Amino acid sequence: MSKKNTHIVLVFFAITTFIGILTQCKKDPVKGWDFYYEAPPMLKIKTTYSVIKNCVPPYPVSFYQQTDNKLGTVKYFWNFGDGTTSTDQNPTHIYSTPGNYTVKFVISNELGSDSAILAMPELSQTSIPIISGFSYTRFNNNTFAPNKIIFKNTSSGANQFYWYFGDGSEGNNEEPIHVFSSPGTYTVKLRGTCTNGSNHEVTQQIFVSPAPTRVFIDSLNLMLPSAYKNSSIFVELWHNANFVGRTRTISPGSYPFKFRKPNDFLNGWYFFENVQFASNEIFKFVILKDNGSEVPATFLYELVVAPVDIKMNFYPRKYLQVENVPPVQDVFIDLYLNY
Repeated sequence: MSKKNTHIVLVFFAITTFIGILTQCKKDPVKGWDFYYEAPPMLKIKTTYSVIKNCVPPYPVSFYQQTDNKLGTVKYFWNFGDGTTSTDQNPTHIYSTPGNYTVKFVISNELGSDSAILAMPELSQTSIPIISGFSYTRFNNNTFAPNKIIFKNTSSGANQFYWYFGDGSEGNNEEPIHVFSSPGTYTVKLRGTCTNGSNHEVTQQIFVSPAPTRVFIDSLNLMLPSAYKNSSIFVELWHNANFVGRTRTISPGSYPFKFRKPNDFLNGWYFFENVQFASNEIFKFVILKDNGSEVPATFLYELVVAPVDIKMNFYPRKYLQVENVPPVQDVFIDLYLNY
């Protein structure tokens, strides 16, 4: 072999060896095949934090962590710095006396481990301030009444909580869920209290919009029995006794029948207007088979949903399944809504 060819072979061997190191070349024990695979990502701690839930000793402390790439068998280990440990994911520990405590958190799986250190200077003090705080999210990103609000308590130094929701309702859960039934601006107040009786209050305003009067149809997926697989199908839309419009006729040859705005609705898009969300209202979907211009369409099914059902689901922005009553196998509409 020439020196040039030898050089080429050595370069090729070096490159393949380097690739093998990066991708961890493996050999199948049965078939003897060589193959490459990407190693799963290692655990990575994003953040660790603690919340002290009293303003004077003893100090109950709740510990929290957020870690990426939790694969396989994940193990948690907390060393609280006072001779005690825990294997809980997010433990709570009580420090009976003030002191300088350093907390170590270790998370591990079959691939390796990661660790973090938490300094706890507040625990060396004979008292700490109460700082009440909270944030909130709206269920389903809904801003309309009724509006379900999920509260997250971010207070420190307190172990008793009292909520005033601004609509006449009160509660003492640490992290409540509350429904504002009517539109308005509500001043929500949280009072955090320590065992020595001291407290701190914080308020936020939450705005709830009036219920919408229009329900827009973004799209619908129609499922029918296999006998209609290659049929020409369209859907009429009704609000109470009022004809709203219809879809175009489609014959997809596969399931489901999909109608999307704007092209699949004859006027570009449709909405149900002046919706009162009352129990006696209905949205009606009449499913028909198109027999061509010479023969009237054949009625197949009529699916009905009450607007009050949409309201009680807190205005789902994406999806509602409309089924036949009584249920019929393979007959339903996946309805996608907006407001």
